[in-house]
Amino acid sequence: MIATNGQKARDLLADQNLHIINNPSSFFKSLFNKPKPKKVTVITAVYNGENFIRKTIESVISQTIGFDRIQYIIVDDCSTDSTRDIIQEYTSKYKNISLVCLPYNIGSPGTPRNIGIEMALSKYITFLDADDWLHNKGLETLCEILDETNDDYVVGKTIKVESDSQSVIGEYASVMERRKVSPFSIPHFFYHMGPTSRMMKLSLLKEHEIRFPEMRFAEDKLFFCDVFFHATSVSTTTKPIYYVNRTAENSNSLTRTVNVLEKRKSDIQVIEYIKSKNLPIEQEKVALTRLYEYDIVKTFDSQLFVKSEKKEDFLNILRQAVETTHNLRYDFRSEFKTPIYRAAIDLFVEDRMEDFIKLFEWLKKDKNKKIIIKDNLPYYEVPFFNDKYQYIRIPMLARALDSHIIDHTYYQSVEVFGDDIANINYILIRDRTRVGNEVKIDFERTGNILTFKVDIQTLSDIENSLFTFFIRYNDYQLLNIKRILKNQISYSKRNYSFYTSVANNLGLSIK
Repeated sequence: MIATNGQKARDLLADQNLHIINNPSSFFKSLFNKPKPKKVTVITAVYNGENFIRKTIESVISQTIGFDRIQYIIVDDCSTDSTRDIIQEYTSKYKNISLVCLPYNIGSPGTPRNIGIEMALSKYITFLDADDWLHNKGLETLCEILDETNDDYVVGKTIKVESDSQSVIGEYASVMERRKVSPFSIPHFFYHMGPTSRMMKLSLLKEHEIRFPEMRFAEDKLFFCDVFFHATSVSTTTKPIYYVNRTAENSNSLTRTVNVLEKRKSDIQVIEYIKSKNLPIEQEKVALTRLYEYDIVKTFDSQLFVKSEKKEDFLNILRQAVETTHNLRYDFRSEFKTPIYRAAIDLFVEDRMEDFIKLFEWLKKDKNKKIIIKDNLPYYEVPFFNDKYQYIRIPMLARALDSHIIDHTYYQSVEVFGDDIANINYILIRDRTRVGNEVKIDFERTGNILTFKVDIQTLSDIENSLFTFFIRYNDYQLLNIKRILKNQISYSKRNYSFYTSVANNLGLSIK
């Protein structure tokens, strides 16, 4: 059974030998200099973070809400570099920065975060990893929304920063302004479960004893599942809140095969935990489908699996996951949203292991997949199946047709097929490397044909860059517009390439 009550954190705090600098609950401070109540507590767990911890701390100090309204708790997991020395430079200047120095390395952020929860004295609480940073208005934005709505929880935009680009993580959680809604009413809300860009009432965690579990992986999923299970209502905002550091200088992320498999094993523990909650069936479906489809089955849709020489290790994880479904009140496969993943899990359940593996190898390796349209719906034609799996649905497909320019205006027609044609919102032209450098374009639709135009004046408001055209649909989903410029066949040691030439003519290259 997973320990989720935070007892380990309480035991550590009860240890008289635990070293805490600027302890807000110390006897003398509470007796002679009772601190003013803070609006929000920020909790950072850190281990050997000397390269980035200054930027992290400075991003909290510079918050527009006012640093005097923030309680900042940093829990150091027995760092061996200069992390503690750097933090103590700040604790000597700011009494509302507390440093907890753990006596030994725990190796997971769960217990350090739980220590922060136990020490928190504010109305709201949020988490900040030691190599990330906050937008300067991030805390003010989230606090204002919770003050306005009295919701239990709010989440905003998370921006992943890489060495040469930026992108939005979990955009479905921040694609629109929402107020006072159920977490179960937001599509894919359970798919963005890291600690980033979110704030909640401290009282929610205290009243329901919500704490991070003692796990190396998947502790965030279990924690925020509990938050969502108990939250009466939540809000979302499109405003930027949090920057995730994925630059080349921060290359210590755990991505090796062994860790992927360990993460999936942890996901199975989360599945069992959710099942033990005896949730209403529709809530259980939402929480578990994310784990079965997005975490476990999607793992096979990767080069890591396709190129692995230990595929049986992956398959054993899936066997364990399927075992957990035998006493569910419904067929877990019926909740899958991605048709090709549904086909894959059906093959697996039918014990067609070779076909299961072959399907994912084809999906990752074949660059010229045949697509057919039947009854205005798109399908993959899988070349090695002759049964019900020969044609596998594609949810939505968009292909560029004719285009031309008249009087400095670009005109484009696109054919679209799929389930959600009626739910298309707009055309989005988005910068490939910078968040926010984008423009929305209206369109007209006649049957399966979309037409839109882009005039120079519209583009004058965005900065120079490379852009991608998307179709936004269902408010939160994005669809690429395919333009096939090259198809290739390899046969008898020759490569036949059918391509579009520089002069836009159909060409053939044989090598």
